[in-house]
Amino acid sequence: MTDQKPTGETTKPEERGRNPLLNPFFLLGVVLFFAAGLKVLPRWIGEPVRQPIQFNHNKHKQAGLACNDCHSTVLEQASAGLPDISVCLTCHESAVTESKEEEKIRTIAAGGGELAWNPVTLVPTDVYFSHRRHATLAKLDCSVCHGKIGESLQPPERPAVPIKMDNCLACHQKMRANEDCYGCHR
Repeated sequence: MTDQKPTGETTKPEERGRNPLLNPFFLLGVVLFFAAGLKVLPRWIGEPVRQPIQFNHNKHKQAGLACNDCHSTVLEQASAGLPDISVCLTCHESAVTESKEEEKIRTIAAGGGELAWNPVTLVPTDVYFSHRRHATLAKLDCSVCHGKIGESLQPPERPAVPIKMDNCLACHQKMRANEDCYGCHR
């Protein structure tokens, strides 16, 4: 026995009244989609990243420090490098200011600790990005990718320029740089 649908199609009695949203495979897909989203979405929307100290780039720039004074491998290696506590102690072994942030450096060092910097910019695992290529060979200023970092009074909470292929390609096209896929994708 079949019933007529208004369009002329027929349905079996056991199919009538079934809600496709209650299909277990559909529900599993929804759960997996949202679970994956909880892991990935915060980075896509720019979840704020906190650092162990509220580092003031502007003060250090005004004192005459260049980016590579603290990010010591930026000109020679793929990674720019983040300063270990010994770099900070070069100037801050004794108090230079009355800053609580500066005092944190000495407290961490006295306990034998290290500054646990948190990455702000996450490069996809299939992408090879070299600071040396960009800073030394292409002679790009750090601000091209890191915005007005030299003027910042605290560490960035998000990337100034999101790491997206469209952004990279637009810059490569503007600078007439190599656009070969294998130059960046591994």
